[in-house]
Amino acid sequence: MSGRRRAPRPTGRSRRVWAGAGVLAVVVAACAVAAFAFLRTGDNARHAASSKAGGGPQNSPMSAPGGSERDVVPDACTALSQKVADELAPSAERTEMDQGNQSDQHSECAWSLYGNTGRQLSVELRAMSAQGKTSATAVATQTFGAEWESDRTGKDLGDTVQVRDSRGVSGVGEQAYVVYTVDKGEVGGAVANARLANVLVTVHYSGGDGQDNAAKPLSSSDATNGALSAARDVISKLQSQS
Repeated sequence: MSGRRRAPRPTGRSRRVWAGAGVLAVVVAACAVAAFAFLRTGDNARHAASSKAGGGPQNSPMSAPGGSERDVVPDACTALSQKVADELAPSAERTEMDQGNQSDQHSECAWSLYGNTGRQLSVELRAMSAQGKTSATAVATQTFGAEWESDRTGKDLGDTVQVRDSRGVSGVGEQAYVVYTVDKGEVGGAVANARLANVLVTVHYSGGDGQDNAAKPLSSSDATNGALSAARDVISKLQSQS
């Protein structure tokens, strides 16, 4: 899923897993493994989609002109408000996932919650660069389209991961979509991808609940609403800085 397919960008991305303790922890740990596989698979898919982004304009949901291009993105760990982070993954451990070789055009942060109710949240910001005569915003639009196609069709996802829902979204930047998947019936996750000018904001939100020694995936409404809530919050901050 998104946050996994990339267009011209500084580096790849990494993920965190969550695990529990006691009898229910075994279930949660299994969910964590599935969540890790789910997220890593999406990363590979995003790389594949990115390689196709150099072609012609992509048909994407909720396309709209406007926005100011930027060369630098804010720190993903602070771009998301603490209030939203606490609502989605209360008492979670925050991890800055940027690497030393990454530039000011890319930032990523993750929040991991350990326990019987596991939650995985990550936020990534990417500022696309112009390519030849193609503007940075046009590159971002092409990249967004490639990622939308890859995410909603489930390209490069593992055999255990199923896309259950996908839709374009209005009111989140200039273009946005959200996709919900379930892995092995244990981990439910959503990716929300939004574009504002040449910046792409990708949010992953996933998890599962251990109940009676069985795992219950995070519901479609909880996962998609959570991912979109985080995406809106980050986009709002970017807009306020324009």
